[in-house]
Parts: sequence; C-alpha cells; structure tokens
Amino acid sequence: MSSHNPRYDVAIVGGGMVGAVLAVALSRADFSVALVEAKRPPRFDTHQDYELRVSAIAPGTRRVLENLDLWASVERRRCCAFTGMKVWEAGGASELFLEHTAVGLPELGHIVENNLIVDSAWQALTDVDIYCPAKMESLALDSDAARLRLDDGTTVSAALVVGAEGANSPVRAAAGIETTGWSYGQRCTVGTVTPARHHRHIAWQRFTETGPVAFLPLSDGRCSLAWHADDALAAELAELDDETFCARLSEASGHVLGEIEHMDRRASFPLKLQHAREYCRPRVALAGDAAHVVHPMAGQGVNLGLLDVAGMVEALEAGRAAGRDAGDMTYLRRYQRARMAENLMMLGITDAFKRVYGSANPVLRSLRQSAIGVAANLAPVRQAMIHHAVGLSANGPRLLQ
Repeated sequence: MSSHNPRYDVAIVGGGMVGAVLAVALSRADFSVALVEAKRPPRFDTHQDYELRVSAIAPGTRRVLENLDLWASVERRRCCAFTGMKVWEAGGASELFLEHTAVGLPELGHIVENNLIVDSAWQALTDVDIYCPAKMESLALDSDAARLRLDDGTTVSAALVVGAEGANSPVRAAAGIETTGWSYGQRCTVGTVTPARHHRHIAWQRFTETGPVAFLPLSDGRCSLAWHADDALAAELAELDDETFCARLSEASGHVLGEIEHMDRRASFPLKLQHAREYCRPRVALAGDAAHVVHPMAGQGVNLGLLDVAGMVEALEAGRAAGRDAGDMTYLRRYQRARMAENLMMLGITDAFKRVYGSANPVLRSLRQSAIGVAANLAPVRQAMIHHAVGLSANGPRLLQ
C-alpha cells in the first residue's frame, strides 16, 4: 500500500504473532491501525509438515484468541491439546506430574505452530492498512504524532508507534530505550521427532546437567522437540547425522517414549534473557520480544506477548474513554506498570530455574530433588503450579475474560 501521509491511531512495526494479533485486537476495538512488515508470511498449509517452532498456548492466553475470533481458525486446522505435564531429573528418584483434572479443565493447554497463529491473524486484518513489504527507515517523535519513514519513501503518521518486531527491535533502538540481560551460553535445538511410543497428550520434560529435553505432543502422535544444551554440546549435536542424533536424543530423554525412530529437519537458536528498561516513551510502546525475552524452559514467551496485547488494548481503551489519544503517556504508563510487573516475575522465575537446574553442584542437586518431591506429594503446591501455568483469572483485561 502506498499513501502520502496517512494518520492512524496506532502504527505497529512487526507482523509476527504478537504484532499481528495486536493489530487485529486494536482494529476490533475501533482504533485505526497500520501494520508495517518486511515480508508477508506464507499461507499456512495443513499438507505441509510441522513448522520447526511451536508454542504452548495456555488456556488463559487462548481466551485472547477466542475473544478475537482467531482460535476457531487455529483449532480447526492443526493443534494438539495436552492434558498433563511430567517433569523429572536425570538420575533422580522424584518426578512431578501435573494434570488437568486438578483444576477441572479439559486440558492444560495446546501446542500450536507459530506460523498458524500468524496466518490466522493475518487473515483477520481486514480493517488494517498493511504496508508490506516495507521496513522502518527512521522514526521521528513529535509532540502530536510519531512519524515512520519507510524504505519505499512512504511516511506513516500515528498517535502511537508500537515496536513488536522482536528482540532486536529497530523501534526500541530508535526510541533510545535500553535493555538489560545476558546470554545463557546455550542453544535450543528444535524439530519434529517420531518416538516409538505415543505421547499420550502429555508434555514431557527431563532435566539433564546440560539443560532440559522436552517433548511437546503433536496431533499425529509425533512430538515437537526442544533440547536445551550448552553451546559446546549444541555444536556437537548439530554435526551429527540423523541416526546418531536420534540415538543421543533417546538417551538424553531417558527413553521415556522409547527409541526416537526418526527426526525431520532440525535447527537451533541461541538462548538469552533480555528486558527493556522501559516499555513506553512518548508516542512509543513495546510489546512481545521487543520488550522481554525469557528462557523458553517454561514455554511462556508467546503467552507473555499475548498478555501484552490484552494489556495494551485495555490501556488504550481507557485513555480513549478519558478523551486522550493513543500516545498519551498516562495510559501508556498504566500498560507498562501492569505488564512489567508480571513479565519481570516470569523472567526471574525462568532465570532461577535455569540456574538451579543447570548446575552440577551436589547441594543444588539435592535441593532440586527435594523440591520436586515436595511438589509431587503436596496437592496444594501442585494446584498452585497448575493455576499459574494455565493463566486463568477472574480479573484483568477484558480480552482475558
């Protein structure tokens, strides 16, 4: 799309999961919205094999997609409900099993391919002006508007610009928002594996000294793999042929689903923690990985991003009701306060888990086993963990109700 100098309530840079869902949510809330994306995503094809990257969508987060009429498109095409989660440590005697019956839900979540969520959102962008292919070339912030200069020469003016383009956000950099964080010196190897035994709709996670090995259930009986490993081991695994890799994976998983018989294409990505020191500045806000990157051990990255969507819509609607435009700092700070507190808590939890379960210290190993044993044997502890994992709450933004 080309236009001379359009004016919008919100211009979103980044059309991935968080950016595209946010665009749908704001347009459904009667904000005028522009979406800037460098590359139009391909249509999702159920005849193609599973995407390398999947997400565990919690019931609470699923409500966001349901309330935007996006979940039906996901569910009817390809996703897999899981009813339990089993966690244990290599060499340990204790194990923790969390199941849906403890909280009276039909499932604990769904495993969904990332590109399916993106496709479902893009098909719902009927009231959004899409600038694609286009990249942000510069960002000018004035008292009355933010102005995006795109690489095709187009200028897009909006009351608010949202950076939702990932961990290396150009919007965040242009706004001068700093980040804090560190690399974990690990990589996560992902792909689709065929185990000898069916997953039984359970998410399996075994902690090893170099990181957890997780099998996430897929609808055809296979599993999506997430193998977190120190950089040296990850590099070694990348060089293995498929047969040797499957043998190593069978061993690392404790043969919980029998031998790993086959693995399709695989890839890996580096793991880090990153957090923006601010989620907003005048006329600018951040959402998703542009604001926070967590260790994927707990599977909370996309869930946090979709909760950002719910929180931002709530704040901007409150501002509009008070007669303020979308870039008003009073209501952007409301979004920042609500989301930063929850995101920092999750960053702290996942970072602590990584450090405790990534240590070979015998004292920590003993404490880990005690913690798993306590959680496994005390029903109130298990229930509290499940309630947190499913993300259901009677309070909060309307998109979560």
